[in-house]
Amino acid sequence: MSSIELIILISCGCAVVVLGLWLVTRALLKLPGLAWRLFKGALISLVVGVPVFIFLFSPLAISFLVTRATTRPSDQLLMDTPASYGVEYRDVEFSSRDGLTLGGWLTEGAKSKPTIIACHGLFRSRKELLERSCRLAEEGFSVLLFDFRSHGKSDKASISLGLLESQDVLGAYDFLKQTEGRQHIVLMGVSMGAVAALHAADQLQPDLQALLVDSPFLNLQDTMTHHAKLFFGLPSFPFVDLFVWNMARINGYEAEDLDTIEAVKGLKNVPILMLHGQNDRRIPLSTAQTIFQGIPSEQKKLVVFQGASHGAAYRSDPEKYLSEVLGFLGKH
Repeated sequence: MSSIELIILISCGCAVVVLGLWLVTRALLKLPGLAWRLFKGALISLVVGVPVFIFLFSPLAISFLVTRATTRPSDQLLMDTPASYGVEYRDVEFSSRDGLTLGGWLTEGAKSKPTIIACHGLFRSRKELLERSCRLAEEGFSVLLFDFRSHGKSDKASISLGLLESQDVLGAYDFLKQTEGRQHIVLMGVSMGAVAALHAADQLQPDLQALLVDSPFLNLQDTMTHHAKLFFGLPSFPFVDLFVWNMARINGYEAEDLDTIEAVKGLKNVPILMLHGQNDRRIPLSTAQTIFQGIPSEQKKLVVFQGASHGAAYRSDPEKYLSEVLGFLGKH
């Protein structure tokens, strides 16, 4: 069934319900002149207002709220630092490519090993990747964990779900190379962080040694269409189309610019490890497989974690996760 057919079906259903209410109410209440006109006006307003709210107003409002996203309250209460895992670190600040101040932690590893830039997901903070980053630090890697714009300790700015956040990743790279003298970089990201890393990756070459991407989505239109159907049972038109249009308008880019397949086209020589949960309902495994097929690099691998939901591959099996990451980095 197409989106238009679904809308027509919903509208007809609403009309039948309203007609039934009208007949029952008039028969039972026998409202006289003015009272009946008021009741009829209220019914008409309801019939018109509910679809307008659902299909027109709500996507505009929700897209606006997403651009104002920040770290969720439960994550704001987390107090752990790398020291909680016995790893030495220092607080750092640096600028994104578009001038925002971002906060982070930098651990010191062996000079012979690359520095990993850890990129968290939407509504999270640097602490989302803290445990796995500290495990990697114990293996001798330096790790830069930082908060994306509008998250954690970083400056407030509009959220774009990955495109503008790539400017944060590039700022992290600039900081490591220009201030810290690091020459070899690995990008590691989850969900929105994975998408941001993929969109920044081409500009890190030839210093980029590998990409570790966990649960990236395909593009803005695809992921919002899937989420609207999954959580609300709503069609792409007009709900998702309005959401995507307003999201892009607020952030000043074209919706087509946020596209993972396009982002990876220039990564022919970059090793890419993809990690994905088999039970990810928000970004299905089929999406990961589509992205994997679109990666031009011959040095690529997709690892699926049985029973893992969205962004939960590490939590589902930390030892397997770290074994795959260390094994991949050891080969490349």
